[in-house]
Amino acid sequence: MSEDGGLRECLCGSFYLIGDCEKVMTIPKPKPIAPKGWESIKSSWWTKLLGKPTKADILLHYDTRPVYEIEAEQLSVPDSKQVPDSLMPKVFNQENANTSLLIVARRRYWRHLNDAFRDIYREHRKAFGESFPNYQPNDEQAGNMVKLIELLQKPHSTNWIEIAELYRELGDFSASSDALATYRGRETSLKLLIGNLVELSVSSPTRYRP
Repeated sequence: MSEDGGLRECLCGSFYLIGDCEKVMTIPKPKPIAPKGWESIKSSWWTKLLGKPTKADILLHYDTRPVYEIEAEQLSVPDSKQVPDSLMPKVFNQENANTSLLIVARRRYWRHLNDAFRDIYREHRKAFGESFPNYQPNDEQAGNMVKLIELLQKPHSTNWIEIAELYRELGDFSASSDALATYRGRETSLKLLIGNLVELSVSSPTRYRP
């Protein structure tokens, strides 16, 4: 899936994940429309020498149907609309949304709400160097992060580093440390970074470069 989590909006207004779809068929890549007057093209050695398509080439590699017929077929293919971050509340308030859909929506909204802090972070670094600006999530941010933690905390979860980061941004450093301790994967630079920030009691969203 792409960075948008594979989230799409159906023509009916419902939201879904591409990964949850059942494959019915694959729409073949459309052929280019045949050039005007292709029916009159004469196939000869000279045509081939000039590198121009012969009538046989056009029949094989081009769509020779009338243009109106091609356009009508294209209109019948449903769009797969990407969903902007600002619409995430509409997504996770959808009736009967499954856990996978809710996780993608809550995760994207978490990052979206943190975007405004990027400018504060950059300006602070310019003015004060290697230190961190104060950060306090508002009620909307905190509520969304708590909901995301609830969705990610399940038996045999593999999301403990992400959970640790969410707790850290909420200022719950003890819970963040517990989540890092629960993680059983390999040591990563991200885990070490979160651990160091927890030790420093830093809760602000922080730039990470792997």
